[in-house]
Amino acid sequence: MAKVIENVRIRLKLPECNPSSERLNAVFELDEDIGDILPYLNSVLKGFQYNDKEKILVIKKFGRLITIRPKEIAITKLQDEEEAKRIFEEIKSVIEETYEKKEGITPSYTTPPLPTSKDILDLLPKKDCKECGKPSCRAFAWELYIGFINDEPIDLGKCPYLVSPEFNSNYENLKKILCLEG
Repeated sequence: MAKVIENVRIRLKLPECNPSSERLNAVFELDEDIGDILPYLNSVLKGFQYNDKEKILVIKKFGRLITIRPKEIAITKLQDEEEAKRIFEEIKSVIEETYEKKEGITPSYTTPPLPTSKDILDLLPKKDCKECGKPSCRAFAWELYIGFINDEPIDLGKCPYLVSPEFNSNYENLKKILCLEG
């Protein structure tokens, strides 16, 4: 496998927006510039947000936001340095594999639009059964939307109908638009 990233320095820090957090953020500073591979990674990783002009790719993976820049990879919501290094190694592996196979990958310079609460509601069963703990499917859609926007844990399993075979296609589509895959 190609060695795209060789020299790395790690900085652990508390989130600037919440310094009392028990979680850490990690910033991996790279000696190598990986900016040219970002559109290919956007295709492979199905980027949450991508800005080609600024060369910034943000993905949701492993329950956290990962921001990839030409000479830096930042990972949020980490327990400790060991977890940071483990996730970095997984991302590094994807970067190197993407670099190796980039001739067969169509680069993507855009980001899919963010889902709205209505997009989410359209995929819910609309039974208003309250089994999810909310008074309606609309309220559950709003909870999912807020969780998505704030990068908080999302539990589609709260809706017993959604996880039934009848709604499997909707369940899979919700996982996709809420970036719950991978």
